[in-house]
Amino acid sequence: MPQPDLTETHMNRRAVLVGAILVLGLVLAVSVVVLAGRGSGDDEATESTETSATVGSAMAGPAVDIQITEEALASEPDGMDLSDPESAVRSYLDWTSYAYRIAQSAVALPTMSSNQEVHVDAYVQYNIQKGRLIDQKLKSITFGKPIEDAERVRIPVKETWTYSYISITKPGELISGPYEVSYDTTYTVVPVGDDWVVDDIQSKALGPVE
Repeated sequence: MPQPDLTETHMNRRAVLVGAILVLGLVLAVSVVVLAGRGSGDDEATESTETSATVGSAMAGPAVDIQITEEALASEPDGMDLSDPESAVRSYLDWTSYAYRIAQSAVALPTMSSNQEVHVDAYVQYNIQKGRLIDQKLKSITFGKPIEDAERVRIPVKETWTYSYISITKPGELISGPYEVSYDTTYTVVPVGDDWVVDDIQSKALGPVE
């Protein structure tokens, strides 16, 4: 979702959430524990892999253990296509959704500029602070006519998402959801070398965002 400019907007909680995170200034070192099995019903799930990683570009502070299922880790999208503005938006949505599922913003960085990276990383941190991951899925998307100038392309989009919140301590356990929300969104895409990346997102939720 368009992150709230955080995607909680996903989803526009964006401006509010990102601002809140930057004000708090909380940055977390994250230890990701991948557990075999699916969901909280797997009482016999066994730990198969553990890695330590940082969320964002300048992390510090107390470590937070994040437990995710192998299923979530394996849901990585098929490649990135940054060859044109529309493909870049689609790749951004695919990879940021994956980043939110596994609390690792770094996996989506090739699809965005440093400006947008701040918002994505802030939203990941926000959800960690709330003790949750977000599992969001794009239900439908319609691209409008691009608006181009010498430095960027703005693409109006109508999109509908479904999303749920998942526990970071009980792998696969549903905290709340699923919910559904639609947005009128404008993605600003800029060229970087031979690629296009998302530089900014402005979105308006067409209903309540949980």
